[in-house]
Amino acid sequence: MNRQRLLPIAVLAVALPLAGCVTYPRKWDVHEKGPDPYERPNRSIFGFNEGVDDYVLDPLAHGWQAITFEGLRKSVNKFFINLGFPRRFVANLGQGQVKEAGSELGRFVLNTTVGLVGFFDPATHLGMKRYEEDFGQMFGRWGIGTGPYWVLPLLGPSNPRDTVGLAFDTLFDVRTIAAVTPVVTLAWTGVVDVVNRRAIHDEDIDKAREASLDFYVFTRDAYLDRRKALIANEDVRETLPAPIPGDLYEFENGEDAQPEAESGAPDAPAETPPDAEP
Repeated sequence: MNRQRLLPIAVLAVALPLAGCVTYPRKWDVHEKGPDPYERPNRSIFGFNEGVDDYVLDPLAHGWQAITFEGLRKSVNKFFINLGFPRRFVANLGQGQVKEAGSELGRFVLNTTVGLVGFFDPATHLGMKRYEEDFGQMFGRWGIGTGPYWVLPLLGPSNPRDTVGLAFDTLFDVRTIAAVTPVVTLAWTGVVDVVNRRAIHDEDIDKAREASLDFYVFTRDAYLDRRKALIANEDVRETLPAPIPGDLYEFENGEDAQPEAESGAPDAPAETPPDAEP
């Protein structure tokens, strides 16, 4: 194993013990809708992000829709979901969810081989559920406070804990671990991923904008409620105001439908809201 492959493991080994010592003032902890102490700059950044969406991302998404078909876009989405396996695997292990981590490992092996590097998802059809976890959720389960709500340029809603978690999410990505030039690879594949997800959720975004009196508040509250539910391993589909999709204005990958847990089965960690599939 070369040094590049060891880098994410080494960083995690050093940083995770330190992360457990991080605390924030109690007044910064998010409860229910949570405080928004930086609302004015947040709204400015949110407006910038909306402008980028209107003048760059939306036209690219419509162009992508014109040269692709729905089945291809869903397959591309599955491919990028598969690349997030290391993040989900480690984040599940970090919460003591060994069974869930094992399911993620099995899904990755099956979808990477039989599923042609993830463009197809035979694991779901065989009943192997995906457990969507990230480092921000893991830190939350460790009791680390969120800090104040803020909006990141281009990335959208976040907070200090989830921003640190995002850095680890990026380190634990197949592209980072395996690529010879990870910055270049992450850049161009990241653009394809974002444009593809924007194309998939085009109608959802339009509906969410039309349904809200203040889209900033709508997006903020949906984000805070969703993150709270994910950390508590609750069903996020019960926390979101319709018609907003689960990963709208979220920096994590959009997700496809997962099989519902059978009646009488133990409660499982919350999974990302589904994209409808045939």
